[in-house]
Amino acid sequence: MKLTDIHIEEIYKFTRKHYVEYYDVQTELVDHLANDIESICAENSNLTFEQARDTSFKKFGVFGFMTVVEQKQSYMTKKYFKIILKFAKEWFQLPKIILTILLFIGFYQLQNNSNAYTVYVTVFGFVFIAQVTLTIINARKLKKEFKITQKKWLFKNIINVQGLIYSAFLLFYVFDFFVPDGKDFLMMGDFRKVFSAFFITFIVIFGYITLIIIPKKAEELLEETYPEYKLI
Repeated sequence: MKLTDIHIEEIYKFTRKHYVEYYDVQTELVDHLANDIESICAENSNLTFEQARDTSFKKFGVFGFMTVVEQKQSYMTKKYFKIILKFAKEWFQLPKIILTILLFIGFYQLQNNSNAYTVYVTVFGFVFIAQVTLTIINARKLKKEFKITQKKWLFKNIINVQGLIYSAFLLFYVFDFFVPDGKDFLMMGDFRKVFSAFFITFIVIFGYITLIIIPKKAEELLEETYPEYKLI
């Protein structure tokens, strides 16, 4: 059996029915299912399209497409943080390393001031709140976009929503764990001061990358990930 466009559309509907919401993941599954259905029908020509489709689907096991979706989600999330790491490395190369050093020295010297802890918390709080706010704004934009295009892209969702919220709460837990409270902050030794200054410098850079750099390059990153995205 050679599958028609109608069959392909039916497979897309089938993936959506089984809780695959992202178009790119749907497309990968459709390609796999279509090839497998044709192979199954070649072996047994008496099977209908629906029977061959269900036979192919059973190969995914009791959890259906869930495992594939989770694997894809994990892969794209790792890809997002690798992109952040790539941009972060640029801050330790000329000419940005000069600004990085100045930020570090500034935060280190600030720790001699009684208001240092307040400044640190304010910097962290600004980045955290900005990430959460941008997450909410982006989620609304993607919801409106979906009503028009009827397509969701996993990596686009990670760049605009999931990645930002993961980043925000990652910073929250790390800050809470590594930075002492106000009283202990003033009693830190030199090693702890260096570490705290480095950490708050990293927060500034991390916030700049997630809030400014990646949003600016979002379309470029999506086109690199999905060659068909620019055609939509």
